[in-house]
Amino acid sequence: MSEFKKNTIATDEDFFKLSSDVYNDEFLHKGASIEGVNGQTWRVIESIDADSQKVKNGLEAIAVVPADKYDENATHYDEIILAFRGTEPNQLADFETDIDQITFGIKTHSKVITPSNSQTIKPDSETSFDTGLKWAKNDIVAKYNPSSLHTTGHSKGGAEADLIAAELDCYATTYAAPNPYRILSPEAKRRVDEGKMDNKATDYTHENDPIGNHTQFGAPLIGKQFTVRQNDTKEDFFTRLTMDGHGRDTFKGSFHSNGSPILKLEPEDIIKQAKKIQTLSNRLSDIAKNIEEFQRREAEAVQKLKSQLKYETGPGGKYHL
Repeated sequence: MSEFKKNTIATDEDFFKLSSDVYNDEFLHKGASIEGVNGQTWRVIESIDADSQKVKNGLEAIAVVPADKYDENATHYDEIILAFRGTEPNQLADFETDIDQITFGIKTHSKVITPSNSQTIKPDSETSFDTGLKWAKNDIVAKYNPSSLHTTGHSKGGAEADLIAAELDCYATTYAAPNPYRILSPEAKRRVDEGKMDNKATDYTHENDPIGNHTQFGAPLIGKQFTVRQNDTKEDFFTRLTMDGHGRDTFKGSFHSNGSPILKLEPEDIIKQAKKIQTLSNRLSDIAKNIEEFQRREAEAVQKLKSQLKYETGPGGKYHL
């Protein structure tokens, strides 16, 4: 398989919109039309809802292409975007994934749980990461042979997107994604360790988000992570206590007109601060020069005074005894 090219059909804001839209069950079917940013429209070419299948591990994802490229009988697309849904409160499998795979880096489920909504999770059963990777390989890459593959997602969906990007050596743009490094295959870990994902995977998070900043206790990051400016969304007490700055709503409106995110500290802000620091440095330099000049003149005056005193108290001097 040849190396995937960088995506040219979407901005970071497009990826965020798709990572939000995948939470909508209405889009989990082939042919669904999704309204994007700035008049962009996407069509779903493939979808997966693992909870409607035998595995029931919480995976939900869609594969989209620009609407003008969509063909229900297509066997090839140049550029495909995969969007993965994040954690949902009513999905036990999501919480099991959050605890086992994401928090502790355990590759398999650790116990049997049979909740009232009939989701059964067994030890060594396929995780959402396993199912997502198989889906991406078999239902997307093998079927459509794209030249560009880009993944996206929010929260757990972002972790799934990052894992698949590292495993398939493609691109990812994620939001508030916890780090899934410890459950990568040895080959994918090596790819991350060698820095090959640094310019392929990007995660955007908020500085107060305990989930988006979770690194699996110091594991290497998959790609790069940037802190973005948070909007003024009001969150309830429980959310502030447990997931402050994590929700999708906290990212809305946090993009420039060109679709790039507004960083916590923008380059322009850094330049302004650098100029202020340079101005202060120049002032301190001037003060230091003035002090040096004062000390020089003071030393000359003292020396002159000593010479004069020595002359006037010496033989023939005014004050010679």
